[in-house]
Amino acid sequence: MLFTARVKAFRACTRYKCDLILELMMNDIPHTQLGAEDIAALSSAYIDKGVKQESWKIQEVTIDGNMLTASASMTSYFISPTDPGGFHLSIFCSQEILSQLANIYLHVAAGLKTKSRESWMRECTFTYRDVIRDGENIRVEMDFYRQKWMGGTLIARAKCRLTDSKGGLFEAHLNGMLR
Repeated sequence: MLFTARVKAFRACTRYKCDLILELMMNDIPHTQLGAEDIAALSSAYIDKGVKQESWKIQEVTIDGNMLTASASMTSYFISPTDPGGFHLSIFCSQEILSQLANIYLHVAAGLKTKSRESWMRECTFTYRDVIRDGENIRVEMDFYRQKWMGGTLIARAKCRLTDSKGGLFEAHLNGMLR
């Protein structure tokens, strides 16, 4: 009842007051010690088990200057028991797909035909605009808008978009390097 009253108060206030109420609510969380059973009851089934069941493949890649376009699909996936919408592309798979595509792009940009150097993702930020639910038709666009050689290292920055046939949209910014 107390939580419901706070949520109603939160919705009814101005931006400044909402921040203040949220801060007060966070300060009201009591010290809590969680044991194995508590942790299991609160844990995500997807993070505990589902992520280990997921796999994907890149079906095609086109590189034209600083632009990379690709299609990918899930070859196996986990459906969260708490998501009534069924499958949704996870942050983990999204980051893996973008990492692999950045690795491919950097090798091609360096004039290499095989993976012979290490690529590192130094920074990655995501904005999830709308859930991606079509695991068979994931489209990727990567604009490597900044690239430079520093010694023997190729450093690049990319703006990325992942979409599907159902209107899903993830956006990401990557900073990476090929050493």
